[in-house]
Amino acid sequence: MKLNARVSAVRILERLDKNNTFIASELKNEFDRHSNIDPRDRGLTTELVYGVLRQQRRLDYILRPLIKGRYNRLDLDARILLRLGAYQVLFLDRIPKPICVSATQDAARAMRKGRMTGLLNAVLRRVDPDKNSLPSDKSVKAISIRASMPEWIVEALVEAYGMENCESEAMALRERAPTTIRPNVKKGTKDTVREALSREGFSCDDGPNGCLIVTGPGDPFSSDCFKKGGFVPQDPSSLAVVDALGDVEGKSVLDLCSGRGIKATALAARGAQVTCVDIVEAKLEQSKKLASRLGVRSNMRFVTGDPTQENLGLTSYDHVLVDAPCTGLGTLRRHPETAWRRKKEDIFRLGKIQKSLVESGAKYLKEGGVLTYAVCTFTRFEGELTVPSTMESVGDDISTRPSSGWDAFQMRRFRRIE
Repeated sequence: MKLNARVSAVRILERLDKNNTFIASELKNEFDRHSNIDPRDRGLTTELVYGVLRQQRRLDYILRPLIKGRYNRLDLDARILLRLGAYQVLFLDRIPKPICVSATQDAARAMRKGRMTGLLNAVLRRVDPDKNSLPSDKSVKAISIRASMPEWIVEALVEAYGMENCESEAMALRERAPTTIRPNVKKGTKDTVREALSREGFSCDDGPNGCLIVTGPGDPFSSDCFKKGGFVPQDPSSLAVVDALGDVEGKSVLDLCSGRGIKATALAARGAQVTCVDIVEAKLEQSKKLASRLGVRSNMRFVTGDPTQENLGLTSYDHVLVDAPCTGLGTLRRHPETAWRRKKEDIFRLGKIQKSLVESGAKYLKEGGVLTYAVCTFTRFEGELTVPSTMESVGDDISTRPSSGWDAFQMRRFRRIE
């Protein structure tokens, strides 16, 4: 079946609205359903999905007055088609406006939504980048429209960085994230990966914390180098957390929220013996597959369960890593869908879980052992922790802003003293 980029984009956006899935997995599933995809269609589908989600509030602000009060009552697929068409008109200069409108109508017909074509034509022909202005004041509401995100996220940025820096940090979260990878040191060096990807048409520049920034045509995660375990996707901020543990050769590490094993496999590749704990067994199964592909499975043990509620038979460790569940707002460049799923109350709900995980993790430290706490978000409530009574702070707190060019994160470290 031939892929229709706009229809596929609408279907993916519908699923993302209804399900707790990620863009990357939905794109992969969609592309797997089609054979012989034209790279241009693949690229357009990806552009439309990410673009609509990055600009969703801004698009809604422009579209709402064009529907005369009916916008919120429209069906989900109608709103998505309108956003899709408006995004093309406002942001894809290479496509003439009449084509943007007619192609969106064609997508509606292909979806058996032909009744919507009149609405699409009437509204989209009135979308004009030169006439549909945005608010220009410095209020939280105006910034949230210009930066296209919920107001409570802008308020969190104000609390974290001040009103004078809020808009620049918000706009940084709307930029496209570069493709960054971690070379697998078990199978080669950065230069090994660079040379292998170069043979497949990609370029690699050095990035922070030992990562490589990949550019070029196509998908590097379809390359032979990737399939053979030469590298994994990882942001420099994530690698900074791994680096913070220092020399882990021969050390025991408890990764208390291991997830899919990105940090755990990095530690195992550096010679650590890593015990991976996660409450979701499916994530640990993915971690096992990743560990096998990277050649570090023998350095890893996997335990399913909730360490705050259960006795999991864990011992004591040189290091405990609490890469805690968080709002994930520091990763909005890579996961713009997060902005529309999270709620303000999640900050405080997850903050309680984070505190409980740190308290549990402290129990598994050897005397003199170090606990590293990290969250990929910028909210102050999630980054500020009371030092447990059995521990002392180690070094300075570390954080990065969205404007750093990488994922925003916060990290604190504690040493057990009794």
